[in-house]
Parts: sequence; structure tokens; C-alpha cells
Amino acid sequence: MKKLFFTVYMLLIVLEASSQNYSFESIPDNLKKRADAVVRSSQCLYTIIKPGNTVERVKKVITLINENSKGYRYLTVNYDKYSKINKIKGTIYDEKGQIIKVMGMSDAYDISAISGSSFYSDDRIKLLYFPIYKFPYTIEYEYEKEYTSVMNYPSYYFQDDPDVSVEKSGIQFLVPKDMILRFYGKNLKNSVDSVITSDQKIYTWQEENLPAIIQQDYFIQTMYNFPVIHTAPLDFEYGGYKGSMSSWKAFGEWDYNLIKGMDVLPQTEIDKVLEITRKTKDQREITKLIYEYVQSKTRYVSINIGIGGYRPAEASAVAKNGFGDCKALVNYTMALLKVAGINSYYTLVKAGINEEINENFVSNQFNHIILCVPMQKDTVWLECTNQTNPFNYLGVPTNDRYALLITPEGGKMVRTPKLEKDENISKRTGSITMYSSSPSLGKISNYYSGYNYDFASALYEKESDEEVKKQLYANLRFPDFSVLSVSFTENKSEKPSAELIYGVSINNFTLEKGSRLYFNPSLTKAGYLRDLPSALWIVNSDISSDSISYYLPYGYKVEYIPKDVIIENEFGKFRYKLEANNEKIVYKRYLELNEGEVPIEKFNELRNFINTIAKTDRAEIILKKS
Repeated sequence: MKKLFFTVYMLLIVLEASSQNYSFESIPDNLKKRADAVVRSSQCLYTIIKPGNTVERVKKVITLINENSKGYRYLTVNYDKYSKINKIKGTIYDEKGQIIKVMGMSDAYDISAISGSSFYSDDRIKLLYFPIYKFPYTIEYEYEKEYTSVMNYPSYYFQDDPDVSVEKSGIQFLVPKDMILRFYGKNLKNSVDSVITSDQKIYTWQEENLPAIIQQDYFIQTMYNFPVIHTAPLDFEYGGYKGSMSSWKAFGEWDYNLIKGMDVLPQTEIDKVLEITRKTKDQREITKLIYEYVQSKTRYVSINIGIGGYRPAEASAVAKNGFGDCKALVNYTMALLKVAGINSYYTLVKAGINEEINENFVSNQFNHIILCVPMQKDTVWLECTNQTNPFNYLGVPTNDRYALLITPEGGKMVRTPKLEKDENISKRTGSITMYSSSPSLGKISNYYSGYNYDFASALYEKESDEEVKKQLYANLRFPDFSVLSVSFTENKSEKPSAELIYGVSINNFTLEKGSRLYFNPSLTKAGYLRDLPSALWIVNSDISSDSISYYLPYGYKVEYIPKDVIIENEFGKFRYKLEANNEKIVYKRYLELNEGEVPIEKFNELRNFINTIAKTDRAEIILKKS
């Protein structure tokens, strides 16, 4: 018990401490290694007064070691009509820990939080800007933020980024005795310290000595086992609306009450739906026609006004104005389908690449809304914020994850469809005609489907030919080349695909040495996996293949081609083959990857697999003058 009280006491007073040893020399050597910055101390004191009313006090000290850490010079604290900033203070220290400059509330900029896609928001930002000083130097900041409506309690990450090490980091909650703090932690070295007083429950978490982590520069990601504590209330109040997180059903009931009655449409929209339904009786076809109507009429804008951060605009407002955020556009589409007699569900999801919620911890983990339309034989999913998205297609941001249907009976947890490996295809075909004394000429076709379609569409769909060429100049790996022509087309079915065809002139594609020409046929070159053992994650399952015909320069024949390579293991399959005759060489490469976590015990096996591929991709063909 003495240890618990001591920990609590130390975390409370650290926010008041004004003089510490912030010299660079005092940082342990193991925390300087590989780090762009070192967090000397990071502390958060979160006081819960009652449901909907909390105070957050933060103090952080971070030493910036090099140019890569300059982003930490900006302290941004958001606030809105339900919160206010009571205090902001900043201090700069030199390498020896001597104070250079002190800043206060008057030095902070107060700016709107409207982004480029926002139409209106009452969110604002207090921005404290720390000037550049000679590296290494230290910045210290603290602020106090008071909330008058709260639905979310903090998720506290004890380490910000892999390239930042940490001396000490902690968070403490002061909770009224009659309230419940719900929490779960991941990768914590230390368990929670908890104390109960006559009127409060006090929870304290602290982690120390967290070194920076080297990142693998590859499509295989390092598994960052950062310590984190996630917290949430049991009962909450936001914007005057009381809710409960006792279950997903209860949380869904709160959200359903926000959207109830927001689906009233003007008569003109009702008439439009009736016109659409006269064309067919098939519910799937009607859903598709209504979705395409929504896409043709509306555009996405971010709107965040008070409870509007969680409550959609009325369907009639979207019908009149032609724009809305994800909530409003889903609500509008849902209202149109309702007129047609088609039931659909407003659905909460966490959007992002490989994002996922913890389905066993009820809390507001969501950041986006999509629409679920149950059909007799299957389910249709609609992304209502994208004007060009194919019907019934959820791409990279929202596929294969838990989502919460908001129904009249409350919330129901479901899972969105997954893009399977045999859908995630990138296929390159084409030919390159080589010349010994002039540029080689190529015509290449790239086919994309699954999540590869998402990336290709994002890069090329709305771009002019000149912009597509710029992308190719930035991404093709030829040393010296000119893009002669481009063509990008899409097939926007429920299993969409895209094709990019381009012509290219390549200087010095072959290297001449005496009577021989050397060239590398691999247009794709895998990167080497560095010998930095760690747990890794193969992010997505996919299949990529190349089939390129290389026409030989006049007067040359094949002297040497690399041997075939075939590998198959738990991580995937790789096949490399060259077929040669007197006229051409056909290069074939096939790589199939299986998604999943790779424990550190299997790091070397995976590294051998990847590095064999990388080495094979760099093998050269030798041609000899006849």
C-alpha cells in the first residue's frame, strides 16, 4: 500500500515540478541509440468529476536529437463548444538543460480546425509553436483542458513512435467512488496501481525505459508492441444525450436515438424514388440505382457542429444542398431506400488501412459511417461518401473488420466482407524491344484488382494524362526514360479492376562491356529484409505476376540466363523463370504472399525467403554479339 500511495503522489506532483535535469548527457545511452527524439517525461492526470465532465492535465518533456524530430515542435490542443483550454505553457532548454525561452497562453495561436474537406466545424485549435534551436535541445509543455460533454476517455500510448525512446511515461485517473472506469491494456510491463480513498478511486499506470525501434523499410511491417492503456466510461453524457456502454446493444441504442426522425424527405425526392422503382422490381437493382443517384447528386464535406459530430444532418437538408458528411450521406441514402421499401442499417466502422476495433471492449472506437443493406441472398455494402466508388464495394479503408449496425433494437456487431487473396491481383504484361545503340522501346500493361485496384484508382482515376505520366516518372525504376503514352481504364463492377497501359523509351537499358550486353529483366525488385530480428506482420495476402517479352538487339544471342527459382513455404510462393530463343527472352515472375503475423522465432525463415527473392530480382542476363 505504501508503494501505491508513493506512485500516486509522485505522478500528481510531477505536473507541478518546474526544475528537472534535462541535460542531454543525463539521457541513458541505450535510449539515445537509433532515436530521433527522447521523451524525458510524459504525464497525464485525468480527473473525472461526473458523467460528461472531466479535466485533463498534461505535461511532456521531449529532447529533439536531429532534424527528423522537428514535428514535435508543434503542440496542438483541440477544443470545441463542449471543452475549453484553461492553461498552456511551454519552455525550451539547451543541450545542457538551461532554460532558453518560456512561453504562455499569449504565445499560442488560436485557429479554426477546418480542414480542406470541411464545410463547417466549431472545432478550434490552440497551437504553440516552438522555434528551432541547435540540436540536441529540449522542449517542455503543459496544458489543462476541461470538458463539459464527454463520450470518450483517453487511450494512452506510452511510446509515441518507433523512432522515439522514452524515459518515463504515465497516466493517472481520479474517479468518483460511485463511478466505474473501464479499461484494458496491451503490452504493459507494469500492472495498474489502484487506491481507494474516502471519495475517490485512483488508477495509475507508468512505463519506463522504452528504447526506439528500427523500422523495416518494406511491405512487411514491424509489429510494434507499444504499451497502451485504453479507457472508457460505463455511463456518459454528450450534448445533453445520456448513454451507456454496458453493451454494444446499449451503445447502439444511444446512436439510434440520435438518428431517429432524421430521415424525412421532401416530396420531390419521394417522387424520384418512385420513378426509379418503376424501372424494376428487383431490390438489388433498385438499391444500385438509388446509390448511383446519390453519387450523381451529392458530394462529401466534413461538418462537425456540437452534437453534429455524432448526429447526421436531416435527409431533407442533404436533398436540398447536395452535400454532407459520412453520417448525413448514409442517413440520406437510407431514407431514399426506405421510400422504396428497402431496409438498411446505419453502420459504424473504424476506417483506415488495416484498422480494427476491439470487439470485446465497448467504447466509441469508430471514425466513419457506411450503409449495410441486407438482401434475401446476401448483403450489399455501400460507401456513400465516394462519388465514383463501385456499387457494393468496400475497399481498403473499410473491408474485413468489425462494424456496428445501428438498429431499432440497439447495436449489433458484424464483420464487413474481406478482399481475399485471389482478388488482390497485380499483373504486368508487355514487351520491350532492345537496341544496342539507341533507346529500348517498351509497351507495358498493368492490371489491378482487389486492394491493388484501390491504390491504382486513387493514383490515376481523376488525373490527366500528364499527371499520370508524372506518377510514372516518380515510380518507375528505369535509370533514364521517357513516357511516350498512357491510358487508364476501369471496370467498375462489384469486383472492380483497372488497367494502366503505357509506352516508354528507355535509355541505357542494357550495359555494354566489350562484345557483351548486360541487363536485368526484373521490373519489380523486392527489397532486402535487414537483419534486425523482430516480430513482423505480412499486411495483406496478394498475388503479383510479371510476364515480359524482351526482343533481342540485332546481332546478339543469349550467352547466360539465370536459373529458375521455385520456393513455396508458409509465407507464400515465388516462381522465377526465363525462356529464351534466338528472337526473344520471356521473363516470368510470380509472387504469392500469405497475410499474418510472423513471430520473432520465425524471423530468419522469413528473411531468407524475402532475401532470396530480392537477390533473384537483381540477377542479370548476358547477351553476346554473334
